[in-house]
Amino acid sequence: MNKTWGRAAAVLTVGALMLSGCGGDDEPTATPTPSGSASSSAPASPSSSGSGSTSPSATATPSSTAAADVPAAARARTEVGAIAFLTFFYDEVNRGQTAPGSVDLFTLSDKDCIACKKLQTSLQEFVDNGWSVKQGPVEISGAALANAATEERVIINFTFVQRPVDYYKSGASQGKLQAGTTKNAAALRWISGGWQMYDLEEL
Repeated sequence: MNKTWGRAAAVLTVGALMLSGCGGDDEPTATPTPSGSASSSAPASPSSSGSGSTSPSATATPSSTAAADVPAAARARTEVGAIAFLTFFYDEVNRGQTAPGSVDLFTLSDKDCIACKKLQTSLQEFVDNGWSVKQGPVEISGAALANAATEERVIINFTFVQRPVDYYKSGASQGKLQAGTTKNAAALRWISGGWQMYDLEEL
């Protein structure tokens, strides 16, 4: 795939897979799913009833060290470097669920990245509701560039996998994240000597 990414032309949304939780008022519901699709292009996070925000909460706790922690392998403007950055981005999403409040995805993303805003909101829900997981639920596989690493927008096609891990509150399991696999694409751009997430889309 070699496409032109335009946020005005294509509404890129990020959703979360359904959760199977315990009953009661605090049972999580699904976070928004991509337009026209019943599956997810991003890791799930529990979302409380009535949570419809599509931008990061003002109470989010950013990580001041996230950008500095980008591995050297993910700083090269090469195919390997772009894929390493994508992997690191999702590692940070996992860390935001195992250690809620520790990650600010906008140290790695374009400020107008719609998908990233939704992901950051999902991570903030872990903080707001006291949820966490013991093992990161997300992994990616089969990542491959659809165009050259020197292009203005570098497109990476990959498979997103979510494992059915438990999520906890006050040490007690609240349910499991539902397993799922989807085909996705990420758009990266090279700016100020490093990679930046531009947007994400489910294929």
